[in-house]
Amino acid sequence: MIPELVKTNKIGVKICGIRSLDDAVQCINLGADALGINFWNKSKRYVTRDIVETWVDKLDPKVERIGVFVNESYENIISLIDDGIIHAAQLHGNEDNSFCEKFLDKYKVIRAVGIKDDESVDNATRIVVKTVLLDTFCGNDFGGSGHTFEWNYAKKFKSKNPERPLILAGGLNISNITTAINEVAPSAVDVASGVENESGFKDPLLVEKFINSVKG
Repeated sequence: MIPELVKTNKIGVKICGIRSLDDAVQCINLGADALGINFWNKSKRYVTRDIVETWVDKLDPKVERIGVFVNESYENIISLIDDGIIHAAQLHGNEDNSFCEKFLDKYKVIRAVGIKDDESVDNATRIVVKTVLLDTFCGNDFGGSGHTFEWNYAKKFKSKNPERPLILAGGLNISNITTAINEVAPSAVDVASGVENESGFKDPLLVEKFINSVKG
């Protein structure tokens, strides 16, 4: 199933790496369409299920909560969705198509792919999940690098897959987001480090500027 983030004619904004309830509420109030919550325990933005569960009744349910997972079990992922803690899953590890297929009929899912060359674009094209997030390839760190990749590869993916929702990630910030949108015309954009302060939490001013740059 396709996340709500990419269903409209407008470019959606996903603020990823939410680490606190305050950050979540601020991002929602500033106009985010989705929040990315990292459940990979090796990430510097990792949060636990128990923590996120305490946020749920304090957050606008119309703003999608998207869990980010790296090689997590199917059972653990769907339990978070079935229990209403998140609305959708973003698979950001080495999950193959047979694993991804388990989600397709019942659950909203995004498949993230690290991009570095034409081969990685071809790999993204072969993925069975319809909604694809293109991020900067960074090996076993699985995203969140704060670095961009050559957007020409995103344009190649889009030309090969014109009907598929494309979420653009990787090093986006208030300085380059307008150019990125003009070049790639994605269905949605994803930002983490580009709107963070030195402590790793979201900077409301940067979030506001980023969202305004996308939505005008």
